[in-house]
Amino acid sequence: MDKEMRAAVYLGPEKIELRSVPIPRPMAGEILVKVRAANTCGTDVKTYRRGHPKFSPPFIFGHEFGGDVVQVGEGVERFRAGMRVTANVFAECGECFYCKHGQGNICTNLVYNFGAFAEYLVIPVSIVRKTTFEIPLHIPYAHAAFLEPLVTVVHGWHKVDIQPGETVAIIGAGGPISLMFQQLALRSGAGQVIAVGHSAVRLNVAKELGATHLVNAKEVDTIVAVRDLTYGHGADVVIECAGTKQTWESSVEVVRRGGRVLWFGGLPGGTKVEIDAARVHYGEIALLNMHGGTVNDAREAFDLIASGAINVAPMISGELPLEQVELALKKMIAGEVVKMVIKPDS
Repeated sequence: MDKEMRAAVYLGPEKIELRSVPIPRPMAGEILVKVRAANTCGTDVKTYRRGHPKFSPPFIFGHEFGGDVVQVGEGVERFRAGMRVTANVFAECGECFYCKHGQGNICTNLVYNFGAFAEYLVIPVSIVRKTTFEIPLHIPYAHAAFLEPLVTVVHGWHKVDIQPGETVAIIGAGGPISLMFQQLALRSGAGQVIAVGHSAVRLNVAKELGATHLVNAKEVDTIVAVRDLTYGHGADVVIECAGTKQTWESSVEVVRRGGRVLWFGGLPGGTKVEIDAARVHYGEIALLNMHGGTVNDAREAFDLIASGAINVAPMISGELPLEQVELALKKMIAGEVVKMVIKPDS
């Protein structure tokens, strides 16, 4: 095996450089994977634009992947060279205060798994043990790579607890997260799914995957449109996936009295949002938020992909080589694509 590999290295806001770096070696309990497909995602876009709160540049980024095990560290028994695998971006320790309270997604000792925009990737010990999975032969690498975002969606899906017949409004519709929430909402028996977004291209994908109503926020007032579709009441459930101050605030106006809002899209630290406290209090509006997912969420998400219960194919807009990671991210920012697959072998 070669000693060096190509990798997309993040240097700072809107600065990426393709570099030749040493191929990492797996230590005890780790595995080395040859990346066959690495998908772009919203977190990659946010990292590209403003950095990552947990990592200082330079670092190799990307975290949604599918690939082949090429080497295992001492003590690894579940995996061997040649196996097709994918993994979540982190795993909980199982021992801290939060893990013991069943909240592994906010574990104080989370180990992260960044570095998928490269030819090779080492998966850390705790992730190998808890949230790495063998990909069935009938599942393409790029489809398996949807594991990490689906883990977070499954976690949010359980929190918001959609009931049969409910109307669900998804703000920031047409992105990969929203499209997976949409499919799980329909799986829960939602009577209507109202997709609210800015990109006609992405809204068409939402329609393809079963959205009952499309609202282009560039053309109409979102709050008025959703209320018109719900006899003036508002949606039973609102899932905010855009991650902007405006959409956090408008989601509270879109939901009905007695309804539930899930703020999924993260905002930069220090951001303040303004909501009508009286509307929330006297209207008994439940405000929910979330981060990541647990080991159990990861297992459920993987089963949903392996069984075909979640249709990920329409969310893949195309493929690009490793040299064009930046172009892929710019296409996402422009709303031209849902998700791009980076192929290091190309």
